[in-house]
Amino acid sequence: MLRNLASGFRVLLGKKQLDRELEEELRGYMAMAVEEKIQLGMTRSDAVRAVRWEQGNLEGAKEAVRDAGWESILETFWQDVRFALRMLRKNPGFTAVATLTLALGIGANTAIFSVVNAVLLRPLPYANPGQLVLVREAKQESAISGQGMSYPTFTELRDHNRSFTAIAGLGVHSLVLTGSGEPSEVSTVVVTPDFFAVFAAEPMLGRVFVSQDGERGAAPVVVLSENLWRSRFGADPQIVGRSIDLDMRPYTVIGVMPASFRTPFGNQVNQVWIPLAQDPLFSAWMTRPLREHWMAVIGRVRPGISSAQVQAELDTVSARFAKEFPAEKGWTVGTEPLRQTITGDVKLPLLLLLGSVALVLLITCANVANLLLSRATSRSKEIAIRIALGAGKSRIARQLLTECAILGLLGGLIGALVAYWGVATLAPLLPSSLPRFHPIRVDGSVLVFTLVLSFGASLIFGLAPVLSAAGSDPQTELGEGARAGESAGPRRARAFLAAGEIALALVLLTGAGLLTRSFAQLTAVDPGFEPNHIVKGMVSLPQFQYSTPKQWEHFSEELLTRLQAEPGMKDSAVAGPLPIMDCCITLAFQIVGNASLPPGSAENANYVPVSPGYFSVMGIPLLRGRLFDDSDSSSSPAVTVISEALAKRYFPHENPLGRHLTFGFPANGVSSRDIVGIVGDIHDVSLGKEPGPMLYVPFAQAPLYGAEVVVKSTLSASAVVGAIRSATHQIDKNLPVTDVASLPDALSASVAQPRFRTLLIALFGVLALILAAIGIFGVISYSVSRRTHELGIRMALGAQPGSVLSMILRETLALTLLGIAVGIPCALAAARLITHLLFKVKSYDPLTLVLVPLALLAVAILAGYIPALRATKVDPMVALRYQ
Repeated sequence: MLRNLASGFRVLLGKKQLDRELEEELRGYMAMAVEEKIQLGMTRSDAVRAVRWEQGNLEGAKEAVRDAGWESILETFWQDVRFALRMLRKNPGFTAVATLTLALGIGANTAIFSVVNAVLLRPLPYANPGQLVLVREAKQESAISGQGMSYPTFTELRDHNRSFTAIAGLGVHSLVLTGSGEPSEVSTVVVTPDFFAVFAAEPMLGRVFVSQDGERGAAPVVVLSENLWRSRFGADPQIVGRSIDLDMRPYTVIGVMPASFRTPFGNQVNQVWIPLAQDPLFSAWMTRPLREHWMAVIGRVRPGISSAQVQAELDTVSARFAKEFPAEKGWTVGTEPLRQTITGDVKLPLLLLLGSVALVLLITCANVANLLLSRATSRSKEIAIRIALGAGKSRIARQLLTECAILGLLGGLIGALVAYWGVATLAPLLPSSLPRFHPIRVDGSVLVFTLVLSFGASLIFGLAPVLSAAGSDPQTELGEGARAGESAGPRRARAFLAAGEIALALVLLTGAGLLTRSFAQLTAVDPGFEPNHIVKGMVSLPQFQYSTPKQWEHFSEELLTRLQAEPGMKDSAVAGPLPIMDCCITLAFQIVGNASLPPGSAENANYVPVSPGYFSVMGIPLLRGRLFDDSDSSSSPAVTVISEALAKRYFPHENPLGRHLTFGFPANGVSSRDIVGIVGDIHDVSLGKEPGPMLYVPFAQAPLYGAEVVVKSTLSASAVVGAIRSATHQIDKNLPVTDVASLPDALSASVAQPRFRTLLIALFGVLALILAAIGIFGVISYSVSRRTHELGIRMALGAQPGSVLSMILRETLALTLLGIAVGIPCALAAARLITHLLFKVKSYDPLTLVLVPLALLAVAILAGYIPALRATKVDPMVALRYQ
């Protein structure tokens, strides 16, 4: 083999000299053969003729010798490349159109693949990420799934399992960082000591938590993220051992985690990690009863343990819990791969985008294939001559595929540039909820995808001219019949491709139409409150400084008093959490006077403490009873206002006013509350979820250490925010006001993900429509140009322009209807795949299924009208001379 390789390289590097030597050698052999025949009695001329007859001519013998080596394949390929480049250079218009069309399709696919690759395909940035699972509880009979665990349940599982090498719990909230600059909130991940061991993560400075850090009474310690260390502490290398203030309490920095480490959940910017026992909020939940399922738990499965073995052990644990603790009856413990937990919500929408953009590429390939078929028809004589001169069809197919591959590579090269631009444009539009463990960019793996896509596309659109060339007959192409016009085969192929484009465009446009109608329905939902002219801002009180509910109540009263004294700020209130923007606090409650529920069962409702002006500011209507007022203080009888949904669900045949409910937030304790009013329903979780039961309590009777300030004002948002900050800092200059936004903007942000996918798929749909129109236009235009002679005869025989126009339009109509007929079943099948992404729109929505084909029909007729109009202006005298 090495000898063959060396011989081949010697031939490639010394081709001219070896050619001369080969020619001399072959001439010598032929001369010897001639002399032998002369000695047998032939004349010289007869001997030369006989040798040529037996051995062929000199060039043929040289070609046969060259073909014997591997280097001939490389040489032939290089010849094909040079010939292809010459042919493409000779047709700059065709080359430019085909290349740019491909670049558009490949670039769009590359840009979307960059997102899919970063979010779905690349592994989570942890050691052996396949071993990481989310351990969660569920209660099937109450339709509760994916719930966290109580702390006692977690400790039982942590201390008595054989399936996990490490298991840790976490919760996320914010603490106020003071000192070293302006006060600010930092995203605080509250963890059990084994948290970093679960991820096998090492700090870049200092150490991580040990078991002693998680004990009650231990010194408060904190681990900083690299981003916070650099931005807030100037990358101080002596930071380990220093003290920082979180919520006005000193914590000792024991380590800094590199920026590459990310907590699976929560805000990744400016993170700190503290032990659960040192947290002012969640440490109180360490002693909460089992029924409080609040803690997210992540475990690392031991190597060699299957998921079935893990589940078997967890089933045993669940059964033991149910036996030992009645409150756990009905709850089961299960696991889910951590990747699935993180990417589960975005997987289908991203794959939907990738599938949509793949359809655009298919339409692009069909368009280029149509261009190549037209070009192959014009090159039919050239190909026929080459076949007649002895070129094999496989050799011609190889040469045509080389041209297509070069076109594909050019398209891929420009497409990569389009993708760079596309990713830079897409990045700011991506929803903030999209997991970003890896940067979204065009990297090496994405470029490999682009290269493979370019060659794949080349093969797809290259098949058409290759199959056309394979059916070429030199006698037909070079004879008189070639003048009559286009043969039926290529014409049918182009019509088939154009119909395919229509069908693909119909699929894409139907999906875009359904998602657009769904998004319109979603944004048309009445949230149950009036968000216009409302600005919100979050004020969190440091819990070690403001440690008692009395302090929280006093602060909120003073803040509202100062705020309402400002001009234009009278309509203001505090509450927490706000609907949709902050999601919800769900609490179990019991109706006083009703029979006790079985162990493990409870009624649930979302809970919101509000100040008296909240309902007025938010525009939530009172239906019965009364709202809260200043008389509902901490010393007055406990009261509650419920939503209409709660009243209908739990008091279907009675008046709930005057009944009592028992419930309470952990920080305030459980109490019995008199129902004094019923208000309208609101969408508390999201616009896409039906309003659920709500419990409102007076903020003075159940204050929180942090609350949202809401102000309804005709002043500008910046003026309102300035007033909130001014009033807050007048009370305490170290308190930051965060999460500032107008409610319309916050509501708009809550639908960012459906808006993003709808926008992109609608964009792809419009692109598909344009490409399909170009395809129809190209097919009809080329058909008219090839039928000029026929049209001239028709006009000469008396055909009227109107009849010619209708004839061409009928062909366009037939082509379009064929594509629509094929596309409708495909569109219905595709629509079923996105059913659960739709909101109040059925996958077989009649309006969409009627409008989309009509729109395609109108665009196709318009695309066919221009060449049809041109056909009516054919001059018979000129056409009859047309070749």
